[in-house]
Amino acid sequence: MPPLRFVVPARDGGPSGGDVYDEQVIAAWRREHGPVDVISLPGSWPHPDAGERRAVAAALCKGGVIVVDGLIGSACPAQIEHATAAGATVVLLIHLPLPADPALEPAVADRLAAAEHRAVRAAAAVVATSAWTARDLAARYGAVDVVIAAPGTEPAPLAMGDDPPHLLVLGAVSTAKNQELLLPAFGSLQDLPWRATFAGPTTQPEVATRIKRALGETGLRDRIALPGVVTGQEREQLWHRTDLLLVPSLVETYGLVVTEALARGIPAIVARGTGAVEALFGAPQPSAAHPDPPGAIADPRDWRSWSRALRGWLTEPATRASWRAGALRRREHLPAWDQTAADLRHGLFTGDGSVRAHRTGGVDTVARRP
Repeated sequence: MPPLRFVVPARDGGPSGGDVYDEQVIAAWRREHGPVDVISLPGSWPHPDAGERRAVAAALCKGGVIVVDGLIGSACPAQIEHATAAGATVVLLIHLPLPADPALEPAVADRLAAAEHRAVRAAAAVVATSAWTARDLAARYGAVDVVIAAPGTEPAPLAMGDDPPHLLVLGAVSTAKNQELLLPAFGSLQDLPWRATFAGPTTQPEVATRIKRALGETGLRDRIALPGVVTGQEREQLWHRTDLLLVPSLVETYGLVVTEALARGIPAIVARGTGAVEALFGAPQPSAAHPDPPGAIADPRDWRSWSRALRGWLTEPATRASWRAGALRRREHLPAWDQTAADLRHGLFTGDGSVRAHRTGGVDTVARRP
């Protein structure tokens, strides 16, 4: 099997879900399939300057099979085209399609879409981290050959929850993560006992400012904590006292935070139409086969749907017991990161270790346990 190289963005503001995915897959590949060379590139991704583009060009010419994170690769189509023409095997790993961020100005989104379209067509293969991403790529760019390698999960101890119930919103404070939607929903629930935490880095300061102002105006400041980034033991303690995860994102490719919660037996309410549904239920659409769901789906543009779901969970013991049972059942069937690496290997290489020929005209969905 040819050498495998990963080209990933260097971070200085805390890891994203894409960074966690890259790190875990690289570690699992090394355990199961052999060495990996990692090239970490600093830059203003996905808006590189000329020097950063030259660094990408150099990284793509090192030989072997080169898996380039989409935050870099989708913004550098010319470099992928040149490397491919020179005989390199460049694989584009897409977590979130670049133009999918709802905070982008239309002109910027169009420019990123045009670049990513070129990159997708130039790459020897495209890897998506969820069925949601594969469908989105097909809708944007037409028939695309996509290998799906969904995220794995690390085992974790069961969460014990808190009294009153503790609700967790974990993710970067931004338009895309949509934390502001929850404020009127929480405001409508002040007659009930609960506490909440909005944890994560502030990637859009104006959003954080609006949230803080709203907490003061609605009287929720004593109920909702804003600790910022939480890592290590502090993060584990936060998980341990959480009863329910909320993921109101306008766009979510999969939602590693959802399977992090499920690994601890924590149910979730997730946004309809996003990849978080896939993470919560184990499939793009929830199954009616089990009476105990691991949570619920709500409209990311209608705070009232979140209020209704939360009120039901807070006031109905049977609902809380059912969601917890569903989360515990999902916990038993969450795939490991070694399975993600196996999916990647199967999608990129034949049984004898040769690089698979690039296929066009469809989506190659790698089988994954439910």
